[in-house]
Amino acid sequence: MTDRASAPFTAQTAPRPVAMLISKQRIVAANNGSSAYVLALAKSIRESGFDIWLIQPSAELAGRTPVLRFNEELDVFSRHEILGMERIGRVAVSLSPAVWWGFLTGGIKLVARKLLGDRAFLADNPRPYSIALPWQSNELAFVEQMAGQAQDRLKLAVSDYVFGTDGFAGVPEDAAKAVIMHDLFSHRQGKGEDSVATVNEIDEIEMLGRADWVIAIQSEERDFVAQNCPDAAAILAAMPAKTVAQPQPGLDDRLLFIGSDTAPNSVGLKWFCEQVWPLVRAARPNAQLDVVGTVGRKFDTQSFDAVRFLGLVDDLEPHYRNAGVLISPLTFGSGLKIKLVEALGLGKAVAATSVTLQGVEDICANAVRCHDDPKAMADAITELAGSSAAREELASKALSCANAHFAAESVHAELKGKLEQLLGH
Repeated sequence: MTDRASAPFTAQTAPRPVAMLISKQRIVAANNGSSAYVLALAKSIRESGFDIWLIQPSAELAGRTPVLRFNEELDVFSRHEILGMERIGRVAVSLSPAVWWGFLTGGIKLVARKLLGDRAFLADNPRPYSIALPWQSNELAFVEQMAGQAQDRLKLAVSDYVFGTDGFAGVPEDAAKAVIMHDLFSHRQGKGEDSVATVNEIDEIEMLGRADWVIAIQSEERDFVAQNCPDAAAILAAMPAKTVAQPQPGLDDRLLFIGSDTAPNSVGLKWFCEQVWPLVRAARPNAQLDVVGTVGRKFDTQSFDAVRFLGLVDDLEPHYRNAGVLISPLTFGSGLKIKLVEALGLGKAVAATSVTLQGVEDICANAVRCHDDPKAMADAITELAGSSAAREELASKALSCANAHFAAESVHAELKGKLEQLLGH
């Protein structure tokens, strides 16, 4: 047994340069926005000629889940190491008694709450989000150990989130360093408790400035980096869209929201259910809203009429196919909204707020119904929910937008150009 999870090296006819992705987030599949984005970037890095090592120096990554199962999408990595876990095929098993104890006690509390109801002594305090936890000496040593094993093949170290840039201390100075920005966290201050972290702008700029390259997901954040981190190359690399052949207008009166358990999702969905949904239901009594994802953990599932909280599902495809209108009613948060890109690529009619379109307003202006006023949004949804023709028209514009502006070969062209320069091509 070792203190990490290992995946074998991919056989190569000659050693390729190594790009080491340093990540404290749990990545098991492209099953949430941040994981999907990281995996898309990893694919482009591999296509540019690198072996990618996913190095995860956090024993907190497992939370209270002692066994992680990895999707085949993680095959993009030629090596995968997790501090405190043992990898066996597509499964990693925690070696930490604390993780197993948390799993056991959490399960007992869950069963007890179902039997006894919500009692104060059965309150379940969530584990901290590992991404932004302070770095420990053993975590830095783990990164340094992995960098040492790469030796002179290590050409690039990539921090997943700005909070991971402390890990650059374990990387040789001559390796290029990049950070995947994901979001501008300092611009969330005062807008609700965030599930990742809060940070002030000065500290965020300092962390971003540790990198040679900053990879931004949308143009507003790329411009922020260019203005505030003059020594770093600001690279725009949006989330590429997977597109379908034809628009999908879906069914009348079927709405869909997909989101994880983060503050922007829960606050935005609450605003929609309280301010917009009653107006939609008054106009369309048969309207139904399906909520998919862990965001439902923040809600009393009986609070809103004709809203179904489905939790995690095995397959999103039938939910996307049947939905007539996808909603994205975010009221704060930065970064490119990855579910928006996904919906455009799937040729769906989308109703969203202006926050959802941050950084892509001009690109998506005609492809999405955008309203911040509750009544205006309700009116747009009411029209779309009752008209297949209206949904078909908007969905066609969405698909055209995805093909024109979010194709993989175009959105990652700038990044691939930098990678080719690094390899001396």
